[in-house]
Formats: sequence, C-alpha cells, structure tokens
Amino acid sequence: MKILLIKPPLNPNLLTVSLYEPLELEYLAASVKDSNVRILDMRIDKNLHRELLNFKPDLIGITAYTCDYNIVVQILKEIREFDRSIRTVVGGSHATFSPDDFVLPYVDALFMGYADSTFPQYVNALDNPEQLKDIPNIVLIDKNGVFFTKKETSVPDLNSLPLPDRSLTEKYQKSYHDPIRNKLALIMTSRGCPFRCNFCSCWKLMNGKCATRTPESIIDELKSLPEETNVVYFSDDNTFIDIERMWRLSELIKKNNIKKKLQMYARADTIINNKTLFKDLAGAGLKFISIGLESFQDKDLDYYNKKTSVVINNEAIHILKELNIYIIALLIVRPEYTKDDFRQLLNYVFENNLFRPAFPVLTPLPGTELYEETFKKFIITNFDFFDCAHSILPTWLEPEEFYRQLTNLYFKSFSIWRYVKHRFNRLFSLNKEKYFTDNTDGLSLMKLLLVTAYSLAVAKRMRYTYREQKK
Repeated sequence: MKILLIKPPLNPNLLTVSLYEPLELEYLAASVKDSNVRILDMRIDKNLHRELLNFKPDLIGITAYTCDYNIVVQILKEIREFDRSIRTVVGGSHATFSPDDFVLPYVDALFMGYADSTFPQYVNALDNPEQLKDIPNIVLIDKNGVFFTKKETSVPDLNSLPLPDRSLTEKYQKSYHDPIRNKLALIMTSRGCPFRCNFCSCWKLMNGKCATRTPESIIDELKSLPEETNVVYFSDDNTFIDIERMWRLSELIKKNNIKKKLQMYARADTIINNKTLFKDLAGAGLKFISIGLESFQDKDLDYYNKKTSVVINNEAIHILKELNIYIIALLIVRPEYTKDDFRQLLNYVFENNLFRPAFPVLTPLPGTELYEETFKKFIITNFDFFDCAHSILPTWLEPEEFYRQLTNLYFKSFSIWRYVKHRFNRLFSLNKEKYFTDNTDGLSLMKLLLVTAYSLAVAKRMRYTYREQKK
C-alpha cells in the first residue's frame, strides 16, 4: 500500500521563528514499515498536486492542530477532487478533542489520541470493514453514517515503539532549525503530565497518566541522529516526570561521549527542587530550558492552576542563570490585561534579564478546561486565529490598544539597545551577581539582529491580521 503522510502548511498568523521536523509523522511512518510511505512537509514543499500525480497514494493521513483546521479541510477537498478512490484520514489534537468538526464527505476516518498502534491496525484492516470497528479510539465515516469505536485509555510502552523514520524527511532536514538557526532534531522521551493546568490539554490524552522511555533507549536514538544536528529538543509534555531516570540519562550521555546541545522543558518547581540534577545535566550538554513561567503575578498562576508562584519562578530563573543554562521564558498574556499589567509584565522581563521571552495570548483550545469554561464568550470562532497571537475572548482594553501593547512587548524585549545595555552593565555594574552570566540565551549580535528583525515583522503581521479578521 502507498501511504502519504502530510504536515500542513504553516498558518500565516502563527508567530514562530522555528521549524521542527514532523516527529509525529515520522513515528507513524515507522509503524507501517511494510507499506510504501512518503512524508510531504507542506511547510516547505506546497506542491501537493505533483505529489499526488507522481506517487499515486492509496491512503493519505494528515495531522492538524486547531489553527490548521481550515487549511487541512482545503487539502482534504483537493485530494478528494483529484481522486475519489484515495482514502483520507485525520489525526492530531483537533481531531482528538473536536472530532465532529472533521465529519466531512471527504474524510474516511479520524484518529483520537496517540495513533502509534491504531494507525497500523487501521492499515492492516482496510479490507475488512467489520475488523475496523474493533480498533479503539477511531471514528469511521462512510455513506452509512458515523461510527465511533470504543474508547480506551492505556499507558503505552514507549520503549517498544520503533524509532521515528527520519529517512523520509531527509530532503527537508536543512530547513529544520530553532529560532537562532541551529540545526535541530526532536526526540520524544515521555508522554503525559501529572499536572492539571487549565490552558493545557496534553494531560487529558492519557487521563493524567504518564509514560517514559528508558535512558538506554534514549541514548540509542541520540546516537542515531545526523552528525550535523546542533541541538536536540526533548519534545515531551513533561521530561522530568521521573527524576531518577534523568540522573541516569545524564550519566549515560557523558559516558557515551554524546556532544549535542540539549533543550528541555521544565517546570520552575522541578528546577528548584532538583538543582544538583540540573547542574549535572548542564555538564551533559543541557543548554536551553523552556520554562512555563506563565505570569508575573500569583493571581494568574492560581487561575491557571499552575501550582507554582512568582517566588518559585524567580528562584528557578536564578538557578538557571547560575548554571549558565539559557532561558526560553513563556509568559501568557491574558485578555483581561490593562496597560498597567502590560507594563508590569515588561518590567518583569527586564528585571530578570530574560532575553528570549514568548508572549502567547491565553487561548482556550479544544480539550482544555479553559475551553469548556469560556467557549460561550468567544468573539472569534475562525480557527485560523486560534494561534496564541490573537485573543479569542473579549479584551479589557480596546482591541487596537490590546494589540498595540502586545506588539510593544516584542519590540522592547528584542531590541538591540536592550542587548547592548545589558552587556555594558555586565562589564561595569557593581552588582555583579545580577550580571554573573550574560544569559542572553546563546544570542550573538548577528543572531540577535535576525531574531529582532523577525520579531518586528511578526508583530506587524499580528496587528495586520487583527484588522483582517475584523473584516
């Protein structure tokens, strides 16, 4: 069987300076090795018609976040118009939490949750419609109607999964990079999260359960990565579920002489409770930490059910700077923010010398508790704008002023003057502790110029798309 797996084009509203490999599709491809599989990354190669003509697939699978919904529907229509005999299936977070949106005449099946086992089962049972109905967590769509199969929530054995098939994206590898143009690869070492943040749906995929890979299996994958890979990004919901596992991983990375820069996501409380572990990991190559600080004030953290505090966040920042681990700080902008809130948020970034902050607008995505609480209040229902750059909910400020304040966060946080001023203060300040490390997140002046230029461009685009969606 010929199977084409598609990563849809980037939503033009999306604020991103990175392009990551489609790891979810590489895993799916590895699960159906007996088939003839291709991956089309339409973020890079948008010529779907050429691929359909040349490859003539029997089955096409496509993944979709909520902000991808409209473009994915257009792609599915195009496929059905090209050849009605091609089966089309959809997976990803939107299909998982809002499956009814994909009950369409040009979709044959949906996959809810992780499809590592259900997708190969589906491929193997295509000639047996009754057998298809025994596969859990899928939706079958045909002329007779819609059939939801039984729901199952189980903890997968991640060590038994085949390694992702990166050979299918080899032609795109030069285009995958992080915000400062490092060549990077993604690896998955765990799934699930025990926490219950109201803006996040990842913990619902396994009902709060978690699964981890052994350090030994992770080492095997690290060894298999292309030699030119500069940065390895651990694309987990919560890499530090098992602290003992991470101690063992750090030991094995050093023992196997793996020389890669590592990027991980960590909670602030995990960092302050395990300072010696992060020191050890820094010695093993940990250079970048993405940290969900979320806010400069405790009332927001309580609202998000984050189970941390500003004091904990500040201590985590101090520890990471002391260890010379570069900080990628995530700070949520609430629709209710006033001018004073925006001012305090910017001051927090400056006071803590955060040089690579991101300011996602609080977005109630399907599957989150926030979505259930607020969907009746939505002022935007076009999924193109569920991009964490536009407010789906009413803003306290007039919309034009809200977006002006939002763009101002990017303009001032990524200014070259700020970078130069920090370097000057580091050289001459009497308060050496505040400047004991640059912690400018690995940014050379040239890389900062690149990020600054891009930040200005996306900020302008943000305001433009706001005006467009008003129409």
